[in-house]
Amino acid sequence: MNTTKRVIKGRLVNALTMALLDLTLATTAFAHHSQSEFDSNLPVKVQGTVSKVEWKSPHARLYVDVKQDDGGIVNWNFELPSPNTLMRRGWTRNALQPGDEVTVSGYRARNFPTIGIGKVVTGKDGKAIFAGSQE
Repeated sequence: MNTTKRVIKGRLVNALTMALLDLTLATTAFAHHSQSEFDSNLPVKVQGTVSKVEWKSPHARLYVDVKQDDGGIVNWNFELPSPNTLMRRGWTRNALQPGDEVTVSGYRARNFPTIGIGKVVTGKDGKAIFAGSQE
């Protein structure tokens, strides 16, 4: 095989490899940040008590116990930005603790009535603890 054919074959293999890699990464990113998971037509605002905060990548999670009219408790699970993003916006691991009273506004998941994406978290005093768009 002459040099020109070898160069062309090498470039073709590189191009196909990069295309496959791009497709794989794009599919993974789309699956992780599915635009259909949360619905902006399903706004939610709940007031309750923090039961747990998970400070993990790729997204932090905030669990809030919400008292129902019948006296029962429903545990909401809110996705938040990554811990790195929260830290850049002033949060620390101790910004919220179990037992803290909060109000969370955001959007509900399409297929899960007590899962949402948190857009604004305010404390008992009404002061925003977190406000911003999801990454």
